[in-house]
Amino acid sequence: MSNATQSRLAAVPLLSGLSAEELAVLDRSIRAVSLKEGETLFHQGDPGDALYIIESGQLKVCTFGADNQEIVLNIMGPGDRFGELSLLDGRPRVATITALIDCELLALDRAPFIGYVWQRPEMAIRMLAHLSNQLRQHVVMHETLDTRDSVAKLAQVVLFLAERDGSVEPGVVTSTLNKKQMAETIGTSEEWVTRMLAEWSQEGIIGMTGPRRLILHDVEALKRLTQHEG
Repeated sequence: MSNATQSRLAAVPLLSGLSAEELAVLDRSIRAVSLKEGETLFHQGDPGDALYIIESGQLKVCTFGADNQEIVLNIMGPGDRFGELSLLDGRPRVATITALIDCELLALDRAPFIGYVWQRPEMAIRMLAHLSNQLRQHVVMHETLDTRDSVAKLAQVVLFLAERDGSVEPGVVTSTLNKKQMAETIGTSEEWVTRMLAEWSQEGIIGMTGPRRLILHDVEALKRLTQHEG
């Protein structure tokens, strides 16, 4: 593939601690995947056998209720990735993913990935350390959220995502949590989260550039909101 592909691999949290040499080896196992509008990439329950990175297009993530009614969980676009943990555990897919328009993706299959990890145990140790750090951050976040009201909790989630993705400063925050998941995390409704984010956008605290992207404008205002009580 290319250095650009290696950069995309390096942006995957699980792989972010790997060396340029290791990323180059994984790069050789990358394959291109094309989907036509309406085509399904995989169904809920299918084997989890690859990590995917979206190059272009839009994908719908959904599950189906007891009455077979479709429940849309998220819409993903260029730069989004999914199936990261499938590289490690190979567990069945928890949702169905379908192309809303023509899409181009990159795929890293589990089999060559595991084969390489077996040859490089130090690589596995670094990935486990990274996963441990992520788990620790989530535990800290939830412990913090338990003691705050909904406004403070939502502000804390946004700041947490910024810190996870690099640093808490004005810039783009790419979230793996959609509004529904944010609501579940802080124990409120999706409608309330949508309303609050819209209010913060109008107040110039944040901006919204897509279904899963927020831009931090006023970091200090967000920090003050984490102390909100009411």
